[in-house]
Amino acid sequence: MRLTALSGKEKWRDRGFAALFVIGLWVILAICFDFYYDLNDDSAMKDILSGAYTGTPDGHTIQMLYPLGWLVSLFYRLLPAIPWYGIFLCGSQFLALWIVVYSVSASLRSKTGKLTAQCLITAAAGILFLYEWIFVQYTVTAGLLACGALVRLCMGPSPGEARFYRYHIVTVCLIVLAFFLRTEMLLLLCPFLALAAFLRVADQWKADQTEKKTAVSKAAIQTVKGYALLAVATGILMMAGLAADKAAYGSAQWNAFRQFFDDRTRVYDFYGIPAYEEHRAFYDSIGLSEAQYTLLDNYNFDLDDAIDAGMMHEIAEYAASHQGMGIFRRLYESVYAYGYRFLHGEELIFDLFAVASYFFLIRAALATKNRLLLGKITLLFGLRSALWLFLLYRGRMVARVTHPLYLMELTMLGFYFLSGAAVFQWKKLEKSAILSLYVILLLCTAFSQVQTVRGQYAQREAVNVQWQSWKQYCRKRPENYYYLDVYSSVAYSEKMFSDTGPGYRNFDLAGGWCVKSPLAARKREQAGLESAQSALLAGNAFFVADHTKPERSPDFLLAFYRQKGTEIVIEETDRCGCFTVFQIVGAAAKQ
Repeated sequence: MRLTALSGKEKWRDRGFAALFVIGLWVILAICFDFYYDLNDDSAMKDILSGAYTGTPDGHTIQMLYPLGWLVSLFYRLLPAIPWYGIFLCGSQFLALWIVVYSVSASLRSKTGKLTAQCLITAAAGILFLYEWIFVQYTVTAGLLACGALVRLCMGPSPGEARFYRYHIVTVCLIVLAFFLRTEMLLLLCPFLALAAFLRVADQWKADQTEKKTAVSKAAIQTVKGYALLAVATGILMMAGLAADKAAYGSAQWNAFRQFFDDRTRVYDFYGIPAYEEHRAFYDSIGLSEAQYTLLDNYNFDLDDAIDAGMMHEIAEYAASHQGMGIFRRLYESVYAYGYRFLHGEELIFDLFAVASYFFLIRAALATKNRLLLGKITLLFGLRSALWLFLLYRGRMVARVTHPLYLMELTMLGFYFLSGAAVFQWKKLEKSAILSLYVILLLCTAFSQVQTVRGQYAQREAVNVQWQSWKQYCRKRPENYYYLDVYSSVAYSEKMFSDTGPGYRNFDLAGGWCVKSPLAARKREQAGLESAQSALLAGNAFFVADHTKPERSPDFLLAFYRQKGTEIVIEETDRCGCFTVFQIVGAAAKQ
């Protein structure tokens, strides 16, 4: 199925109706909920971009490529009171949905079919990804942008048509934007984009065979050339973005921090920190004491400058070499986990839609002896299996990564339905039964998703009262500076479109996302601090922890400073809700 040639009036009508459905979904969500940053990662990026972290908007967000970060930070410089990062993320998500809805409807001829498709796609996207629309995460946003590009590749004009390159300007922009936003996510999804282009070439080859051409036709060559040129143009823009990013992070300080950041990610997200007693000999060899290990274990490693890029790299390499299984064992475990997750319904909602789609497509392909469709299904299943096994092998199965994978797979399956509908030979009763099954699945999913989102939303609303009180507490005391215990703050999140003032925040995490970076150094300099360790000991900064959680007691600081040669006393000076403010005082000075 391809995008049909429409008159100007028809194009605007399809675009307008698609926009109405998407805007309608946004209005419903906005009325029922506020939009949240799902994770602290996005909140940290927002703080950097807006200037809340260092006092000045900055494009060095560490994760997204610098050209995109610089552009968003520029808007904050021009109009600082507007939540530009939130607007960008939400706008990108709903733009991607609009592109999908419009592209599919434009490929249909009847007005009834267009409206039905627009309604169903909007409803399905709104229900299946309800959590992602409300609790926004930049990784998922990159996945949605890639999905928009996938639909345009599947349903766009053929390379032989004059409008081919003009049409795919938007496609290239979507891919590049996703790459700039979350490079790893786009690269993971690139095989789906390549598959879509390959299938267009296969369709052209099949058409040549149907016309009994004995050699590769000019049209087939032109198809390969067209998609190759798109790939080259996309690759050039990606490389340009990477080059600009490398230049922006080219200083020795940024290079050291990026190495530290990557190794820290390996340790905390993939390998885990080797237990101290079991691996004491290793820690002694790198000069890491038990007190310092405690800082690593509770994520407050910014308190010790000795835990630097070199030490973190040694820990990451050591942890990687002690995973306890070889390559073949890990492959076996990955294959086993692949089957286990499916059979035990780890992500049942998406699996049900995928299984039902594969079943109906395979049944139709066998009934019509459509070997090309069977080949397409096999390729898609092989691709999805390879990507899942890759993730399982790496041990990184989080929803913000797996859900975009499901999104791309379901989109490809939907394209198979649309492109093969004319030859499936389904009877009217069969079509009604299939549609009814999907509607029932959507209704069940809607009930489940609404319950999940409402529960998560209510929990965040209740918990974040403490966080809002804490931020107000800090605003009223601009002369002070606070270091927060990391695990005392992980339960909190922030709304995207409220409390958006760009005012500088006079607190930082004692081991957060940005610590050890040039940004953190600039933040300390602005506060007149040399380091977290010396600032706390000199009384120039306060340590803050959640007193409702006994395990978050700051007593670990006693052993840490003792190991550094100083006996201290920890005094409680104030409270703000569940947060307790502590002052570190040298025992000698106390006497």
